[in-house]
Amino acid sequence: MRELLSVGAQVGSLFFYVALGFLGRRQQILNARGDKVVSDIIFYFTMPALTVTSMNLKVSGTELINAWLILAASLVLVVFSYALTVLVAAWLRLPPRAGYAFQFTTAFGNVAYLGFPVAYILFRRLGVFYAAMYALGHNLLFWTLGVWLMQDHEHQGPVWRQVFNINVLAIILGFALALLHWQIPELLFHPLDSLGQATVPLALLLVGSMLAESPVRTWAGNKNVYLMTAIRLIIFPALAFLAMLLLPGWDKTARALIVMQMAMPAAAIAPAVARKYNGDYNLISEGVVATTLISLLTIPFWSWLANYQIMT
Repeated sequence: MRELLSVGAQVGSLFFYVALGFLGRRQQILNARGDKVVSDIIFYFTMPALTVTSMNLKVSGTELINAWLILAASLVLVVFSYALTVLVAAWLRLPPRAGYAFQFTTAFGNVAYLGFPVAYILFRRLGVFYAAMYALGHNLLFWTLGVWLMQDHEHQGPVWRQVFNINVLAIILGFALALLHWQIPELLFHPLDSLGQATVPLALLLVGSMLAESPVRTWAGNKNVYLMTAIRLIIFPALAFLAMLLLPGWDKTARALIVMQMAMPAAAIAPAVARKYNGDYNLISEGVVATTLISLLTIPFWSWLANYQIMT
């Protein structure tokens, strides 16, 4: 029970930053131009730093094999999640821009900002490494497929120079560091680590600021947001849980970690990416806030289920 309360407190603390961003925009401390600056800081500086430092861990041979399996699982699960969201968006007959936002928000989770702390609470340092490997596969798709979804599909195809951006390069560098057991020198690691830690508050401040652009009644009564929340927080982790039960030969910690990563709310960085590429960031911001709020209840539940049904 103590672990469940700890996870719930960790999720709840994220709303401090969202509330600050919301109040900042309402008090005109923040504005649309400032949001663009913040999104660029996240995109080019803090998120790449967070990615590289999160992969800077020493692991054993067995743990590295488990990490490869987690990496493969993340690629399969995210692609499957995306395919399912395409079908749901078509069923809802959403306009193209809203459909892409629906797919983007629902298919990609908050596997770094929230996934790493939850992994540490449940599985300690090894959990962080496994979470980083899951995030590697997830983020490769996020910064390629996800960025493509946010681009202007009516006037151009994917701009591959933008798709293969600094965040993808950071993922590749971080993976190389983990695979080769190379450690970043302390003189470089500490400033990079400090820079990366700024990603979480900046991203959530941005969510709050963007959310303040629309009246509360707009997102509180949006049925598409409710559907995104149900798929992201209930259907996806349930499917992952069933899949992990069918793989009893896998490491228990690895299987439980995969379930927990699939139970994360929508990616907090998503509105920043949508803002940068002129996607439907209002719908995306609404989905991020709604899924993060409801995850206060669902993450402790999936934590309990994964630990008692998989770990035992």
